[in-house]
Amino acid sequence: MSAPHFGYWGKARPLGAAGDDYHLLPYHCLDVAAVGVTLLKRSPALRKLFAEALVLDADEPLYSWFAFCLAIHDLGKFAESFQGQRADLVKRLRGRDPDLGKPYVVRHDSLGWLIWEHHLKDCAADQCWFGPNSEDMLDGIGWWMRASTGHHGLPPDSRGHWRHHSCPEDTAAIEGFLDELRALFPLDAIKHAHAALGTDAFEGRSRDLAWWFAGVTVLSDWIGSNTEFFPYRAEATPLQEYWEEAQERAETALKSVGVLPARCSKRNFAELFAEIATPSPLQIWAIDTPLTSAPQIHLLEDVTGAGKTEAAVMLAHRLMTSGCADGFFIALPTMATANAMYGRIAEVYRKLFEGHPSLVLAHGQRALVEAFADSVLPAGQEEDDTAQRDDTATARCNAWLADHAKRALLAPAGVGTIDQVLLATLYSKHQSLRLLGLFRKVLIVDEVHACDAYMQRVLETVLTFHALAGGSVILLSATLPDQMKHALFNAFARGRSADPLPRTSSPGFPLVTSWHEGQTNAALEPIVAREAVCRDVAVRYVTDEHEVLCAIRQALAQGKCVCWMRNTVSDVLAAHAHFENELDADHLIVFHARFALQDRLATEERILTHFGKSSTPALRAGRLVIASQVAEQSLDADWDMVISDLAPIDRLIQRAGRLQRHPRDTDGARLVDPQATDQRGQPCLWVLGPAWSETPAANWYKQAFPKAAAVYPHHGHLWLTARALQQGRVAMPEDARVLIEGVFGEGAELPSGLQANANQADGAYFSDLSVAQQNTIKIADGYIRGGIDWWSEAKTPTRLGEASMTVLLARWDGDRLRPWAEHENPRHAWAYSSVKVAERLIARRVPESDGAKEQLVKDAEALLPDKGKWSVVLALQETAEGWTGTALSMEQENKPSRPLRWRYDHVRGLEQMQDAECFEQEQE
Repeated sequence: MSAPHFGYWGKARPLGAAGDDYHLLPYHCLDVAAVGVTLLKRSPALRKLFAEALVLDADEPLYSWFAFCLAIHDLGKFAESFQGQRADLVKRLRGRDPDLGKPYVVRHDSLGWLIWEHHLKDCAADQCWFGPNSEDMLDGIGWWMRASTGHHGLPPDSRGHWRHHSCPEDTAAIEGFLDELRALFPLDAIKHAHAALGTDAFEGRSRDLAWWFAGVTVLSDWIGSNTEFFPYRAEATPLQEYWEEAQERAETALKSVGVLPARCSKRNFAELFAEIATPSPLQIWAIDTPLTSAPQIHLLEDVTGAGKTEAAVMLAHRLMTSGCADGFFIALPTMATANAMYGRIAEVYRKLFEGHPSLVLAHGQRALVEAFADSVLPAGQEEDDTAQRDDTATARCNAWLADHAKRALLAPAGVGTIDQVLLATLYSKHQSLRLLGLFRKVLIVDEVHACDAYMQRVLETVLTFHALAGGSVILLSATLPDQMKHALFNAFARGRSADPLPRTSSPGFPLVTSWHEGQTNAALEPIVAREAVCRDVAVRYVTDEHEVLCAIRQALAQGKCVCWMRNTVSDVLAAHAHFENELDADHLIVFHARFALQDRLATEERILTHFGKSSTPALRAGRLVIASQVAEQSLDADWDMVISDLAPIDRLIQRAGRLQRHPRDTDGARLVDPQATDQRGQPCLWVLGPAWSETPAANWYKQAFPKAAAVYPHHGHLWLTARALQQGRVAMPEDARVLIEGVFGEGAELPSGLQANANQADGAYFSDLSVAQQNTIKIADGYIRGGIDWWSEAKTPTRLGEASMTVLLARWDGDRLRPWAEHENPRHAWAYSSVKVAERLIARRVPESDGAKEQLVKDAEALLPDKGKWSVVLALQETAEGWTGTALSMEQENKPSRPLRWRYDHVRGLEQMQDAECFEQEQE
């Protein structure tokens, strides 16, 4: 085969490896094109998105356009600088040595864009590639080229000139390859689209579609680079012949990797949730409410324990069976809530689909059910070629999937933290792949009220993009301020090009708020509360911690179980110190975010065993849990007595939801009759707070809770909450709306002593909104790097506040370094050994003084997905004080980095062995 483009390698094995040494570049390009085209063929909704936007009424022209764009994704690999990484292959394929004067300093994705921008664009105009109006089309075509060449997960870098990295023969090879591609893949689709839309509309549609096409390119490149499906081919054969073969391989690959839409099975509520004998009023609404085929958003507000999750799943199931969606993703505020939700969804998801779809748990850690995670986009054989300074597609895929967290967005059914969703619209590497993963899924956001100002604004961007692509959304909350509701609904409406929605509100609670395209305003539908969750909760507001300690001891002596929810880890540990010599380890549980993942999961399981729905009086009696905020959401636990430090009213409502949650008799045995009422007497929520004052001083809250003052910085909200609690009772659900609007509503008045703090908090609120606006992608800007810093996913801020560091706990076993957690898979062991700590406290590790030990730590870092770039290995040594280690704090203004000593055990978690110089701000 004499064509010059067959003289270039696209993928290469390390020297000495078995099999063909290389895969010809044109073949790899066709492998990726075949995957993308097959994905489009097997995804009707994705095909419809592109076809309708481009005004195409036939499929084949669209397939050809996809194939052409995807096949040029690796144009940059034709450059001499890239090829020269394997001098032996240049010599073999072209009979010469590479030009050493062209070093590989610009990555091949950006080189591909530069080739288009500085050479091919002019060729396209001069030779009328896209018809007589080719020159007018170039701005629109450019968006497709950016998305295609930007297959490393971010837009290509436009700096530099491609001729600095190439030789004259590269030009001939590229042009020859493009000539064959244009013959193989006619460009009729794009000609027709421009003719139908006109130049401006064509560019606008292309710009918007590029966000999703970029995700298609990344996914296609990963699958098309998997040698299990696409083995190396060094022998030159005609492209037409290879294209037929590549399409067959792509069919096999896509059937195997678990990213295609799953067929939804039709089930009624009783089949999905056989354990629920009588659906709640909210669940009945989800069963019976008429649905439109248009993209839609629903907000389900009901009290804790009212069955919002089941209602949302039922509603999502109906949307899927009616053809409005192909799957779902449930986003939750924290890892703990994601773990708990996974357990609930795992029981029902198989009934939702035909066959064996994948359900994946995703959060910032590792998938916790590896059998499910491994079924989605399995990693390929690593091409560890030290001669290449460019990471391969397989390496990028393996690194991205290494913690399995991100797979959930590609599977038909997923559960994870909201962070995984927010990254889809932040300037973050691989955001386009996340955006593609959300496509045509029902996005269910649980505990949506837990979003702060920054997260809410980022979520608004997600809703706009999701609506633009035709997605639907279900928001769940026990309570949501009207202002936040209005902003979220308007964001979704913007994605459907609707006019701003008028502000609507209702005193009703529970309440369903719904909107779909074509409505002029949101529809409000009050729901009757289920009788079993209607209750009066007494509130005992106390200011003396000694009174709390006495009450806990008395309750434990009476055989009751108790939970004290505190606002910081430091306060949790201080409370633990009061009881550690009074209660044995079986009766005293500490639960907070600063445990290694394996220990934290074990604690969650222990809490659900002792205090979950099926717990018995013997399992419950005399046990105390001291927890941080991680216990307030989604853990289906039930305590006889709950004490909480003063927190904003929405958090207190959540915490009160864990008080006498399941109906029980006077001994604590569960009452199986769903209509039964609890027999333990009136529930009473104890709240420990500052002394109540109508005219509080500026330090009213900070004086009582110095460490928690930064956790809830708007002390006006805390004072308004405390004022509402002075009435001594809360009736749910009738008081819910009044309580929320009384604290967070726009008309709430504050005493003068707290006004300065409120002004500062409001300033921080608007500052956070501004930062979110800067950090989120803009539809109108298009998929372009520009002057924006696109972060690594590990460093992209999905939440503001104090930056945190992933700390990987390890222990010295003689001369061996082991992860804290035991697991047969080393990568899993490291993931289960992870814990989040404020970066201010742990920023870098201290090098080992022993050279051999230092090398062992480096070897361990090399096994990590991030190669130790965004995490810190904290090596612990067993001492008389326990397992201890040292790490360096972050350098701060006027404060140099300093070593801090840490101790870890499975009872108290990770704690500093000396006081920090500044307050300890907690982060879940």
